Amino acid sequence: MIAEDMAQQAMLKILARVSTFDQSADPVAWSLTIAINEYRSYRRKLGNRETTQGEWTLAEPTDEDAPEAIAIRDNLRDAVRAVMGQLRPQDLEVIVAATYEGQRPSLAATAFRKRLQRALANSRVIWKKYYGDDRTG
Repeated sequence: MIAEDMAQQAMLKILARVSTFDQSADPVAWSLTIAINEYRSYRRKLGNRETTQGEWTLAEPTDEDAPEAIAIRDNLRDAVRAVMGQLRPQDLEVIVAATYEGQRPSLAATAFRKRLQRALANSRVIWKKYYGDDRTG
């Protein structure tokens, strides 16, 4: 349920900010940036929230442990690792820093964003080379 709520919030933000979209930019990267920021906001809120011991509850059972879901997750993880392994070290560095809020390279914010944009574009090229274009469906 949390993932659906975050996806809905991200979609609302994307639609609210569509007038600010730069037509020369990649719409997928722009949308993913908004979705990633929504996820980071959720994690910050979760981390900042004080909890009492009785507040924790067991997670609802999901189909994530089904054999098919495990196989899909493992295949996707392996595919992502293969693509990430093909990236240049500087591309990998900025993607990891942006994704995991890690130590950023010593660059100005605009230079970091541009390097991230290029790194994501390179990763898309590699993905399409090995796995095809997912927008054909």
